Amino acid sequence: MYGEVVFAAILAAASSFNSTFVLRAGGSATLVGLLSSLPALVAVFLFLPAGQILERRATYRSLVVWSLFGARIGYLALAVMPFFASQGVAEASVAVLVAMSIPSVFFSTGWNPLLADVIPERHRARVFASRSILSSATIAILTYLLGLALDAGTFPTNYQWLYVFGLAGGLVSVLLVAGVRVPDPAPTETPVIHPRVPLTRGIREAMAESPQLARLTVNTLVYNLGAWMIGPLYIVFYVKELGAADSWIGLHTALVHVGVVLGYWLWRRVNQRMGDSPALLLALPFVAAYPLLVAALPHLSILLVIGLLGHLFIPGVDLNHSLIFMRSIPTVRRHTGIAFYSMVMNLGAFVCPIAGVALAGLIGVRNALVVGGAMRLIGVLMFWVFPVEKERLTWQGVRKGLGALRPGKGGVV
Repeated sequence: MYGEVVFAAILAAASSFNSTFVLRAGGSATLVGLLSSLPALVAVFLFLPAGQILERRATYRSLVVWSLFGARIGYLALAVMPFFASQGVAEASVAVLVAMSIPSVFFSTGWNPLLADVIPERHRARVFASRSILSSATIAILTYLLGLALDAGTFPTNYQWLYVFGLAGGLVSVLLVAGVRVPDPAPTETPVIHPRVPLTRGIREAMAESPQLARLTVNTLVYNLGAWMIGPLYIVFYVKELGAADSWIGLHTALVHVGVVLGYWLWRRVNQRMGDSPALLLALPFVAAYPLLVAALPHLSILLVIGLLGHLFIPGVDLNHSLIFMRSIPTVRRHTGIAFYSMVMNLGAFVCPIAGVALAGLIGVRNALVVGGAMRLIGVLMFWVFPVEKERLTWQGVRKGLGALRPGKGGVV
């Protein structure tokens, strides 16, 4: 699993230029917004059926592997498309990327249960942090180099080679996922195949079994609304308003992932001292402030520093949220619970980018970023006022967590 994430990161580095490719091919800001929102719309309709399909299978690993393959092979179409089309490349590329989201739904629905089955809870923080560090380090190096290569090449040939390179790494990742073995049930046990029930009943049973998942769903939705709304605006802001080149995009993405690598290294230690829930509550407001800083300091050189420093805190949210989420998965209706959570998130991810692009057209991109940051702060209050788990953030806990950053025994050396 450690090797798999490195090869997956190769494809992730290439795909980080998807929005830039759409813009370079003549696409509009609205089309970039659709690139963010349409896959989410597809997911809204497919997550719950995918959850029911997976729940009715005695073994689900093969479906996870084949759906991952289906979600990645579409990059071959992006690589060869310019050979067959001179017009409408941007629109066709968005259509291909949206189609690839269909198998992605089945993969993501089965991936979290697979992780839960394969990784014991006592090892999850270490494994998740290590995988994220490997992924972000790989992306940091490659995006910088790929950005330079794109600037040195000629469009669209430079992007064709980009997607061929990314796809090669993605397919090796699929082979390594295929090698992951889910532990077999004990000889005295038989595989559990849950009978099919109406969707609404399955959702009620999942939420009743895990009230923590219900609270996590509501809090996370509110917290992410602002982020989804302004997600496609960053690249529009950088390229269209500030004139960023591909090499700057690559360097910025690289620095972002350097921040993530350092952040996982630091927050893993804070997590050990504070616990998952207090560490999450501590990190949330710092992440919410990121779009406010981008809007306040619209200079490309300064934004490189903000990208690095701002992403030191994102692992504090992602790592601890993932650990809490894994504990919140219901035992019986786990695929349905995960599917419902994912459906709700994707419903927000569909509506918000469209609203964000429309809002930016009315008040400007910078002002829209401020609105998105303010909405994220409301989500911070939701987590503070309605915590998912009992542990709360205290000043004593903050001091204990920050002790992990002091030189010396147990701290940063």
